[in-house]
Amino acid sequence: MQLKLIIMKKLFTLISIVLLFATGSAQTVTLTFTGLDANNQPVALDSVVINNLTKGWQETLTTPDDTVLTLQNGTGIGDVETMCTSSLLLSQNKPNPFDGTTKVNLMVTEPGIVTLDITDVNGRIVRTNRVRPEIGTHQFRVTLSAPGTYVMTARQNGKSSSVKMVCNGTGNGNKIEYIGAAVETRHGTSLQTKSHARNLTDNPFDLGDEMEYFGFATINGVTVESQHVTQAQNASETIVLTFAVSQGNTDGMPCPGTPTLTDIDGNVYNTVMIGTQCWMKENLRTTHYPDNTVIPVYDTTNYHDPYRYAPNNVENNVAAYGYLYSWKAVLHGANPSTTNPSGVQGICPNGWHVPSYAEWTQLTDYVKSQSEYVCFCNLCENNYCIAKSLAAATGWIENDTTMGTNYCCTPGTDQAANNATGFSGLPAGVHYRENYTEHCFAFGGQTYFWSSTAYDASRAYQFGFMGSQRSALCNGNLREYAISVRCVRN
Repeated sequence: MQLKLIIMKKLFTLISIVLLFATGSAQTVTLTFTGLDANNQPVALDSVVINNLTKGWQETLTTPDDTVLTLQNGTGIGDVETMCTSSLLLSQNKPNPFDGTTKVNLMVTEPGIVTLDITDVNGRIVRTNRVRPEIGTHQFRVTLSAPGTYVMTARQNGKSSSVKMVCNGTGNGNKIEYIGAAVETRHGTSLQTKSHARNLTDNPFDLGDEMEYFGFATINGVTVESQHVTQAQNASETIVLTFAVSQGNTDGMPCPGTPTLTDIDGNVYNTVMIGTQCWMKENLRTTHYPDNTVIPVYDTTNYHDPYRYAPNNVENNVAAYGYLYSWKAVLHGANPSTTNPSGVQGICPNGWHVPSYAEWTQLTDYVKSQSEYVCFCNLCENNYCIAKSLAAATGWIENDTTMGTNYCCTPGTDQAANNATGFSGLPAGVHYRENYTEHCFAFGGQTYFWSSTAYDASRAYQFGFMGSQRSALCNGNLREYAISVRCVRN
C-alpha cells in the first residue's frame, strides 16, 4: 500500500495533496485545500494538518513550499523534499529520532540569506534562525525542548527544502545553532551532485478511511486554527477550511484558536478578542478550583474565608450571571500581582489567569482609543464614556427616561446600542455583609470584576461600571465583598 502526498502553492491560498493507493489497480485521490475567513474571503494557509483517524497517523503540510512526501509500508522516518533543483537542500537530520539534540546539514549553491524554521505538528513555528552561509554544505545543531514530530524548513531566494524530525527527549530550549562547514555523502554520492533525496514513512491509506483536516493561517498577526473537517475519503475534491475570524479588526470575534474554554466543572464559556487581549465573554461560574478543590458557598460562619455566592441570592441566576466570589477565593492562595500579565491563575481555568489592574487598564485604554467604542452626547465630550460599549445589551434596569439627556450614554438607556466591544458585561451586583446583616446589592444595576492587584491592606482593585453612569471605573473594594470574575488568556 502506498500513499503519495503532493503539496502545491496556488495563489498562496491552496494546498493540493495526491493520495495514491492500490486496490487491485492504482487509483489516485487529489485533495485541494483552500482557506476562507469569516467573511468568505480567501486566506493564505500556513499549514494543513491531516489525520487518518482509521489508520492512526498524522501529517503536517506547509505552504508556500512546493514539496512532495512519499509514504509506503516501512519503518523509516520520512522527510519532506523540494521539487526544485538542488540549489538548496536540507538533508535528513542525524540521529532521527533523537533525544533532545540532533544535527542537520544544509547545502546551498547560491548566495543570500537562508531562513530556517522549525514547526510543530500543528504548524506553529517554535524556532527561527536567519543565516548567510557561503556556497557549500553547512552543519547545524538543533535542540528541541519537548518530545514530538517537527518539520524543519530552509528557505532562500524563493526555494525551500524541508525534513521531518522526531524528538523523543527534552533538550535545553528550542535552538538552531550553526556549527560550521560540512561535507556529507549518501549512498556514496556527494549531496552537492544530487537533485534531491527521497525518504519513506509508514502511513497507509485506503478508500473510505475516516480523515480529519484542519489548517493554520496568520490573520491580523495572530496564528488562527480553522474549523475541523472530518469525513470518509472516497474521491478527489476541494476541501474548504474556514476560520472564525475576519481579516481586519478582530474585536468582538471569538479568540483565534480559543473560541471557547472549559472549566473544571465542565462549564463552557465563549471568548472575545478586544485589542490584543483574549477575554472570557461570560462570568465565571465554577464551583471548584482548577485543582478540583471545592469553593465553599457563603454561610454566616465563613465571611472572611474564601466563598462564592449566587447573584441576588438566587441560584437560578448563576447560569447567566455566574457566581460572585470573594477576593480570597479568586486568588486561591496566590500572592497579589501588579504585572501585565499577572501570572496569577487563582480561580481561573488552566491556560487563563486573573487580570491585574494593569491588564484592566490596558482594556480601558484600548477601548477609549477606538472612536466606535466611545459614546458622545452633551455630557460626554471626552473619551471616558465607554461603559455602554462594554455592557451587555440586556439585563440592565432601565433608566428613568423622564431624566432625558441626564442618562445619555449609560448602559441602562437604549440597551440595544450597548456592547459594541462584545465584552458583554452583565449586572450581577455585589454581595457583602455589614453590621451583621447580609446585603445583595445592585443586581441589574452594576457589575464589577476582581483584579489580582491589592489596593491596600484591606481592599483590592476592582473594575466595572453602573447602569446609570457613563464611565468604567477601576477602584478599591473590600476583599470580603463578593463580585464577578472574568479571566484573560495567558
